Amino acid sequence: MRAGNLSQRGGKMIVSHVFSGNSLLFTLSSEPEDKSHYPGFGGSRRFKYRYSDDSPFPHVHPDRLALVALMNSIPFVGTRLQIDWPVSERFLTASNELISRIKITSVAANQPHIERPISGRFALSFSGGADSVAALAVMPHSTEPVFMLREKKQWHRSLYDSEAAEESCRMLRKLGFKVHIIESDFEYLRDPVGFPTDLAVATSAILIAESRNFESIAFGTILESAFGTSGESYREYNQSSHFRLWSPLFDAVGLGYSLPVAGVSEVGTAIICNTNPLGETHQSCIRGKWEAPCNRCWKCFRKNTLMAALEGRELPENSEIMIDKSKEVRKKLLEDKPIRHEGVLTYALQRSFGGGPVIDSLRNLVRAGNLRTDWMNHWYPGSSDLIDPSYREFTIEKLLNSLGEMSAEQINDLQNWENYHDNFREERLSTLEGLLNVPK
Repeated sequence: MRAGNLSQRGGKMIVSHVFSGNSLLFTLSSEPEDKSHYPGFGGSRRFKYRYSDDSPFPHVHPDRLALVALMNSIPFVGTRLQIDWPVSERFLTASNELISRIKITSVAANQPHIERPISGRFALSFSGGADSVAALAVMPHSTEPVFMLREKKQWHRSLYDSEAAEESCRMLRKLGFKVHIIESDFEYLRDPVGFPTDLAVATSAILIAESRNFESIAFGTILESAFGTSGESYREYNQSSHFRLWSPLFDAVGLGYSLPVAGVSEVGTAIICNTNPLGETHQSCIRGKWEAPCNRCWKCFRKNTLMAALEGRELPENSEIMIDKSKEVRKKLLEDKPIRHEGVLTYALQRSFGGGPVIDSLRNLVRAGNLRTDWMNHWYPGSSDLIDPSYREFTIEKLLNSLGEMSAEQINDLQNWENYHDNFREERLSTLEGLLNVPK
């Protein structure tokens, strides 16, 4: 059963955990009288974490265990989640105040809460992609990347290939970074397979935060995602439901929630990776091998187009081939209304040349000749409060040196960004569909 359907049903779910050598195993169980509420989920499901090098799993504060359980179970809980170990009153109060859809209980609320340490050590939820590496490039040198390695299951066919990300981790270790690789299978809780919540990728970092004395956990979230310009219009991220849920929950378990590149567009993270020595450690494609991207996926299409623009060269021949041959690329261009990260395509197609009639029609679709996108080259100062205060000044200086600050006019262009699918856009889309012989 899909996770979305589960949330519409009633019933109680119990989460428990056990440490076993180098592994931490969680179990989600429905009470016998409530099994009928979760026919697809079954009576119980398990997910686990382990160090990829078989190191013993460290001690974890009960509140942080509970946050990890919550991040992996929210979509599946009907009305109540019971945490089968004692937690602090502070965590229990905060989680119930912030999550109104379900009731969260524990066997006891008698544990001391955990405060944020003052250690000068920070975590980055790391993927090996451009945004992640750009974040690392502007963070303090004491930052420790934490990569969540997806466990492979023989029964599940996946296009995902971790080779490039693991090579990125190896390269960073050679450069002196303390890199953690923790394997998990929590994405198999869902049907279809996928992360239960978008920040579940950081659960590995949360679990080792106490043993590593992390002050905060950072993400490579970029401007398009934080401030809404990947979609229809600009938003103030710190007023969004996403921020108002996760930032206080991290705070409740003694961790800062930091977005050092939230004021940097996908264009900006590409510029940082092109100009910073750490850029050599990144690869955006998660389907190809290291230094051999697949050149068939949506990410490859977008990154290849952007790189042509930044390097002032003609679009690669395979860009138009990908539109014609890749079902994924064609689907993104034709069925997403608007295209996710459409503004980045607008920027790229304004500044690259060549490509033929299909590319020219795509330029017309994304309004490449009509929009001002130079703000994407620079850092947005309105994001400064999303950077952890312990290293805010350090990171801002790095960002200003790498990208410079948006002007008042550029900030106005950003904040007035709109990209709605209206009748005019539908007409432009029909022209592109005609060139691609899309049946009506």
